[in-house]
Amino acid sequence: MRKFTGLLAVSALGAGLFASTYCAGQTPEQAQAWEAQRAQTQIEEKARAERLQREREARRADPMSWVRTLNPMPAGGWEFRAVANDGSWAVFSTTHQLKRSHKLVTVWLRQEYAEPQTGSNGHYLSLVQKIQYDCEKERDRALLVVYYTENNIQGGEQTEESDEKQAPWNAIVPGTRDEFNYSWACNAAQAGAH
Repeated sequence: MRKFTGLLAVSALGAGLFASTYCAGQTPEQAQAWEAQRAQTQIEEKARAERLQREREARRADPMSWVRTLNPMPAGGWEFRAVANDGSWAVFSTTHQLKRSHKLVTVWLRQEYAEPQTGSNGHYLSLVQKIQYDCEKERDRALLVVYYTENNIQGGEQTEESDEKQAPWNAIVPGTRDEFNYSWACNAAQAGAH
């Protein structure tokens, strides 16, 4: 027991010396500068949070105001399809490169986000997807996704590609953005067939 108590005393003494050495190594001017920097960072974070809150409230009040800031990119055949009620995302589609094989339809979709999203490869603000829909079995699968660091499919990009034979199918859930896109794609393919 005495050995254990002695070890605790030595450990406490060592920790105290370490702490006093650390504190003694910082001058009052350095401590004051550090505190001022910390206070400035807190002010900037608060201002950033307040600005973000104002932007979110404005998008909720008029989701289309944000959509109108996006490039519609008509040269690619992109057409606006939908915006979230809170203005957090918008979806565009194109019939360029639409392919139909029996009940399978392959199309391109573009998604834009008002705030950075986080994926496995970092942050992104827009993406395009090459999606295949099974119009008979009501399911879809992503064949290719390209993530962009900026809106309007600009900035740095990261690509994820799936082997068509191994890409998993996902059920189309009623009432979701996926169902909306599925209905558009299958109807566009059907209209193009006539």
